[in-house]
Amino acid sequence: MKRLIPLLLLLPALASAQERGEVAFNKACAQCHQARTPKEKPAGLLGSRKPVGPYMDQVLRRKSLTEARTWVESPHRINPKTNCDTRLLSRDELDNLTSFLSTLAVAPPPSRRMMLRKQMAEQVAVREARNKAEAKAKSQPKNQGKQ
Repeated sequence: MKRLIPLLLLLPALASAQERGEVAFNKACAQCHQARTPKEKPAGLLGSRKPVGPYMDQVLRRKSLTEARTWVESPHRINPKTNCDTRLLSRDELDNLTSFLSTLAVAPPPSRRMMLRKQMAEQVAVREARNKAEAKAKSQPKNQGKQ
């Protein structure tokens, strides 16, 4: 119990750090980037616009968090033609932004819908394999080897 108390006291601080990182992302990056790749395509044409820059969760699958931090600190040193501008972010905001980006590197749990689809596909595959085995058993002659 004594070990849990410090952890419980840190939870609000960690949650607010996550929020501050998201605010920093919205301030500096959200004009061109989206944090996560949308799971489903928007229904209408007017629903949402496609970001100009890549989705950040996809970037973090290819790049390490250190490389992302280097980019966030000085994007124009790496690519002088970039439109990324993080000069308005303070040092604390850069830290918070990096912390927020680190949460994007961890894949979110699959949605209930995706889990049900996967489960259904597995059940269909098992059923098809069973049907194939039964069809093969029926197609073999009963008196194999007897003459």
